[in-house]
Amino acid sequence: MDQQWRQIKGELEKVLSRGQYDLWVTTIEFLGVQDGRLCLGCRSRFHIEWLRGKLENKLLDTARAFFPQVRRVEYEVVKDVEDPPAEAREDWPRQLSFHEVVRRPEPVYNRRFTFDQFVVGGCNQFAYAACLGMASGQCLYNQSVYLLSETGLGKSHLSHAVGNYLLSSKPETRVHYVTAEQFANEMISALRNGSMEVFKSKFRADCDVFLLEKVEFLSGKEKVQAELVYTLDELMNRGKRILCTGSSHPKQIPKLNSDLQSRLSGILVAPIEPPDFETRVEIIRSKAKGENLVLPRGVAEYLAERVSGDVRRIESCLVGLIAKTNILGVPLTLQLAEEVTQTMLENLPKIDMQRIQEVVCSVFQITLEDLKSPSRRKEVAMARKMGMYLARMYTSESLVSIARSFQRSHSAVVHAVKDLTREMEDSGSKVRRQVEYVSRRLETTCLTS
Repeated sequence: MDQQWRQIKGELEKVLSRGQYDLWVTTIEFLGVQDGRLCLGCRSRFHIEWLRGKLENKLLDTARAFFPQVRRVEYEVVKDVEDPPAEAREDWPRQLSFHEVVRRPEPVYNRRFTFDQFVVGGCNQFAYAACLGMASGQCLYNQSVYLLSETGLGKSHLSHAVGNYLLSSKPETRVHYVTAEQFANEMISALRNGSMEVFKSKFRADCDVFLLEKVEFLSGKEKVQAELVYTLDELMNRGKRILCTGSSHPKQIPKLNSDLQSRLSGILVAPIEPPDFETRVEIIRSKAKGENLVLPRGVAEYLAERVSGDVRRIESCLVGLIAKTNILGVPLTLQLAEEVTQTMLENLPKIDMQRIQEVVCSVFQITLEDLKSPSRRKEVAMARKMGMYLARMYTSESLVSIARSFQRSHSAVVHAVKDLTREMEDSGSKVRRQVEYVSRRLETTCLTS
């Protein structure tokens, strides 16, 4: 059998790089073939997971050419061979460490997003302190933070700042940064490829700090939510650090299961509010300084007064101002600032019927055809009722026009608006939270599109 195993290794050597073959295959100990099982000894659990995730199919196919009865591969961790005496090793070449062989992936963090570059004000001071404390290892409640804010107020900046801080000060820390969409996609890929153990190991056993952005993406994705709950539980039980971000409180995100809502609500929730006037002035001056631009105080204050809301709108105005100054070669004056901001504000997209229907369909995960159909399914009926209510709230369309857009009667719109208004009377009602969530999504998509 040993001869056959040497031939199997020879076949694998043909399809692997030199480094992979030396690191992963030559260190396998052949334990034999029993009851249709190819039994292999590995040096560690990580060695086993790598073989399962990267090589098992090829290993199985190759082995069957020499052992037709083999149906599966079985691994076990074996003790390392006893080291020879030190004097016998003096002339040996130094063995490379694992970190010297396996190249670290390039950092995923935006280098501009650091704690030093974050402008702190009353609106975000608590969130900033919580993230800095978590990154530096200070004692926090549950070692975890949930950043809560609308789009464009600094959640991603602080998430990346944590990553950049650890990368520069404690590079040995195992940090995994993903958006909720990336987490879901990796899980789906792992399920398809039969490598779920590798996926679980990455985000659990091999993770010291877990950074997860845009939790609201998981709305309605039950299997991914369940996997995330298990991941959060294991990380919390092992005292690891977690940072999640979301545009709504976990209990206000539709179609988020109670277990995940409970886990996310139970960690330190740090809200970020829209910046006040003084903070907007400091943000503008800080951004201008980063562009080596001397910005008169009057211009900074004018921009801060005219452009409120999320930081990206402020940055857009400033970028437009810098571009016009450089291209036209004109001085940076208050008049120029007025022209740029007026152009930007006039070109912001308006909330219309089409936009309302698109957002409602996205939140409830239905099609436009469903929304306008006769269907009485619970989620379709609620989406339709909410769309009619928001159309009355955000547009100047008549009842007849709204009814036509939803392919309903005038009286159906009146009934839907009255019904939803009544259900929202209780400040703690689930319907009220849903309407507030969809309203924020609607306003956010308008500002960022």
